[in-house]
Amino acid sequence: METHKKGSLHIAFICCTLPQRGKKPDMELAQFQQIGHSLADQGLVYTQSGNLSMRKGQELCITRRGSILGNLTIADLVYTGIFKDDQFTMLASSELGVHRAIYKKTGAEAIVHAHPAHTIALSFAERWIIPCDMEGQLKLCKVPVIGEESATAKPGSYAGEIADALSDAPIIVVRSHGSFAIGKSLDEALDYIVILEQCCHILYLRRSMRP
Repeated sequence: METHKKGSLHIAFICCTLPQRGKKPDMELAQFQQIGHSLADQGLVYTQSGNLSMRKGQELCITRRGSILGNLTIADLVYTGIFKDDQFTMLASSELGVHRAIYKKTGAEAIVHAHPAHTIALSFAERWIIPCDMEGQLKLCKVPVIGEESATAKPGSYAGEIADALSDAPIIVVRSHGSFAIGKSLDEALDYIVILEQCCHILYLRRSMRP
């Protein structure tokens, strides 16, 4: 099967049909690009890691499988169903199942998934990440870490557990994998990602200073 060629045809088809489907891809692209650039500039994602999405009624707009968040184009936005598959589902991020589960379980309007280094490092040692700095304590309190200690998380893993945890908290961490944050907007979700990574960096530095 010529996956690459078929995928290219589907992407071209999306670009041609989005306006006819009543979407506003240019407006949404600008939001996705802003968040993607911010994640990349701060080192919170690398190459093809991480993904973004926004709820659009019974659908979601999500980054394409293999897209580079720091260099998004209109071809990197995929609209597909939250509750059912369609002809565009195969193009969506490999974390589509997690995003769908979160939208079904919570009132989130946007999701950001990133791979922050200090957050991932602490996930190997903790079941809960409890900030020691003032801002972290005020905005996050404590953050659950999901996943088995002996297992390496794969894309799409723990969808149900992630959605359940995000019904009680704005951000969670999947052990060895990265963080998922929700919000009323991509900006709000990004804020949680950035704050948690800063908290984890401070925790890391504090522990490294202990004799």
